[in-house]
Amino acid sequence: MDANKIFFINSILKSFKNSGLRSLVIFIAIMIGACVSSAFINVYADIDAKVSKELNSYGANLIISPSDFEKENFISEKNLSLAFSKIPKELVLAQGKFLFSSANIGTTSAVVMGVNFESLKKVMPYLDLQSGKMINLDFDNKNALIGVNLAKIAGFKVGDEVEIKNSFDNNVIKVRIKGVVYDGEKEDNLLIISLSLAQEFFKKDGLINYSNAIINTDFQNLSQISKNLSNKQIHFEPVSKISKSQGAILDKIKLLMALISIIILIITAICVNTSLSSILLSRLKEIALLRAIGASKKNILNLYTGEIFTLALLASIVGAFAGFLLAQILGEAIFSSTINFRFISVVVAIIVSLVFAFLASFYPIKKALNANMANLLRGE
Repeated sequence: MDANKIFFINSILKSFKNSGLRSLVIFIAIMIGACVSSAFINVYADIDAKVSKELNSYGANLIISPSDFEKENFISEKNLSLAFSKIPKELVLAQGKFLFSSANIGTTSAVVMGVNFESLKKVMPYLDLQSGKMINLDFDNKNALIGVNLAKIAGFKVGDEVEIKNSFDNNVIKVRIKGVVYDGEKEDNLLIISLSLAQEFFKKDGLINYSNAIINTDFQNLSQISKNLSNKQIHFEPVSKISKSQGAILDKIKLLMALISIIILIITAICVNTSLSSILLSRLKEIALLRAIGASKKNILNLYTGEIFTLALLASIVGAFAGFLLAQILGEAIFSSTINFRFISVVVAIIVSLVFAFLASFYPIKKALNANMANLLRGE
């Protein structure tokens, strides 16, 4: 029994040595297949969070407004906070609050928008600076941002002091322009001040006109949250063009990854099949000689499957761990972040690679075992 084991092991080692380059080709092919499978499994497991993060950078995906504009144009901040307290904190990435009113600035009239400056760039990522600086503190009541179109009409620039006169009670405040902003939307025509200053100036303490937020979840869950939180005073509405695209993009990326993995595994199988056929063709006389000295088909089958299993196992283990490195490269290139390691990716990559390797080797081994031994021994 021990002698058979030693013969078995020696035969495998001798086979690797004699078939050198062709065994190396099989090893590399299986390793690449396992590497790609492992990498895609790791990326696949992280892709929901990565894509959600990317889409969340495109701005708010939830709009909150009064339920009936004909009856009420304002939302109570207290009621809004109470509603938001029902959303898990970890899902709320940013929230913006907005209060609008008209006022006279200089010699012209304009719409003044009160905002939370700290979350402004998160909920309005396309609001860019043309000149000056952004305001990053919610309680900055001395400075303001001005839209590029309004700045041209009113003749204001960065550093100018603007006198804002309330159209209803002639109350006056002064702010200094810190930045000129643009986004191609309504903000180009607005004067933007802090929400607290706007509420005090327009006498709307604790009130806003609308709010928006970035909620880190899919469209279905966001729709359910909106439905649960909406009431007679406040209406929650998901921004479908952002939220729906999340699921659609994810499905397409996952499908693409699955197709690429299958194609690479098929190419791997073809490469293994071709190389193994070449190896077995060169060893037909050896097989015939083994049969002639008494080896059964089962003995030869065990010998060659042992060789393939050893080679495929080593290649798939190396490839599976190399796949984690490939996943990091893909993560940095696509999402600018790392991909988490999952041991299950190694296990699955090894199993898949072994299955494809044995499927690829089935026909060459079968052909070798069924060859006419007498003709081979005669050299025909």
